[in-house]
Amino acid sequence: MQNVYVVLLSTAINGALALWVYNDSRLQDRSRFWALGTFFLPQAFFPIYFWNRIPELIWTCPKCQRDNRAWSRKCGRCDQFYTAEETVARLHGYLKPSDPVVIFLITFLFQEIARYIAILMGEGLEVLTKADAVYTLPTSHFWSIKLIVGNVLIWLSLFCITGRYRRTVRSIGLGYSGSPADFGLPLFLAPALAFAAVGFMQGIDWFSQHSPLEGLGNLVQWEQQQWSSSIPENFGDSTVILFGFVMLILMPVGEEILFRGIAYTGFASRFGQAKGTVLSALLFAALHGYIRSFMPSVLGGIPIFLMGVTLVWLYIRTKSLIPCIITHSLVNLILILIYWM
Repeated sequence: MQNVYVVLLSTAINGALALWVYNDSRLQDRSRFWALGTFFLPQAFFPIYFWNRIPELIWTCPKCQRDNRAWSRKCGRCDQFYTAEETVARLHGYLKPSDPVVIFLITFLFQEIARYIAILMGEGLEVLTKADAVYTLPTSHFWSIKLIVGNVLIWLSLFCITGRYRRTVRSIGLGYSGSPADFGLPLFLAPALAFAAVGFMQGIDWFSQHSPLEGLGNLVQWEQQQWSSSIPENFGDSTVILFGFVMLILMPVGEEILFRGIAYTGFASRFGQAKGTVLSALLFAALHGYIRSFMPSVLGGIPIFLMGVTLVWLYIRTKSLIPCIITHSLVNLILILIYWM
């Protein structure tokens, strides 16, 4: 049942990405071949399609704050003239909705390559045909892959911001100049989000036991198995330092930059604040399972979606990713402690 679900979900995602590329290719008068390639190999065709073009850069007039095209030397509003060097120094671009998806797909490609290398080195070629190959990896291999994934995720995100669009990291909230009182919010939000997630999954499990929906309970157990199979058994495990670094530092930093700093900013600039919040939270929920445990998660995605909405609210309120990173890290810490208890 789980394998059918994974195939159907993957097909739906590939189809949505292909449709996205198809609609954009019509507007840009580009070959429809990109849409076909995206459906069968999205990790390659979707990123190449959107990132093989130099983004349109603009410069902002320091006098009237009007955005002007890169080739213009005179501001279209106040008629102030600037030299080529002055306009080049001010060139920047705006994040687009496709950017977080491109970053995820490239990261996921690195993850799959690292996973298959680890399997080949640890178990041999025959393990690649097993349906549960993801669970055959030792925890040390598993979290070594996550170390690679986290670094690739952060590097691609920073390249997108500073290299592709020539923006500063402070422009997406990697800095803080607000009230110190805002740092008390993570201490309240993190326990609420963690216990809400645990309570939700336990509620679904209880409901499945007292209703005819036996398959729902099986799905809950399957999703919980994904989480428990990758966690070190106790605090004295040799991989606990690597596990803690990835879960408490690397992934919270990378995911907050991607899903709040890039995804929300890109969606909000295109669709508005409300739709940007929902879309970035949906993306956070939809892709979170792939980044963490190689597999998608339906039921577990619901509390993650709510967490995504809450973190966007915190991002808007504080205008910084720092409280979001702290909250994300504390949620992970609480969930780990609950599992070990």
